[in-house]
Amino acid sequence: MAFAELLAHPAVHEELVLGTRFGFLALHGGLEPGTAEIARDAARRSGASAYVVVQPGHLKRHVPSVHVDRASSTRLAAFLDHVEVVVSIHGYWGHGPRPSVLVGGAGRTLAASLATGLREALPDYAIVDDVQAIPPKLRGLDPRNPVNAVAGGGVQLELPHPVRAVGPYGRGDRGDVYRAHTAALVGALAAFASDLR
Repeated sequence: MAFAELLAHPAVHEELVLGTRFGFLALHGGLEPGTAEIARDAARRSGASAYVVVQPGHLKRHVPSVHVDRASSTRLAAFLDHVEVVVSIHGYWGHGPRPSVLVGGAGRTLAASLATGLREALPDYAIVDDVQAIPPKLRGLDPRNPVNAVAGGGVQLELPHPVRAVGPYGRGDRGDVYRAHTAALVGALAAFASDLR
């Protein structure tokens, strides 16, 4: 499915908030649960800009980031023209006893700086910012990816389910723990955005 087709669906909506020159992206809201909420909250707390696409959970239409075209959306184009630095929030199916947060994107200096803050905020997670250790399809290095379309550079953040406090991780006996992890993540992202302002 093309990005323009996704946006034309009546149940899909775009959100744009223009704040500082730092921006948060969430291109797969609803499909990758928690990503839109994390991007919105981090932007609100830091005064940053945000561009979010949200689809209902049942729709399940995945448009790869490399096919998200600014020509298909005046809101996305306005966002990319306004911001200088971007962090794009994604979700993936993380496995293993110690879930990993993958810090990709072409802005490698920014990625290393963000990874440092995430290690402090999320000690229960492996923070992986060595691109060679990130699966190729999750690296976010393609120049067509909107995260790499800004002058100051971009970071693609791939988050496992627990740190997004979705599904079983947000409920039951461990729910409070994982919701605390999500709050720590949002705090670290907001601090990163504020520090770069």
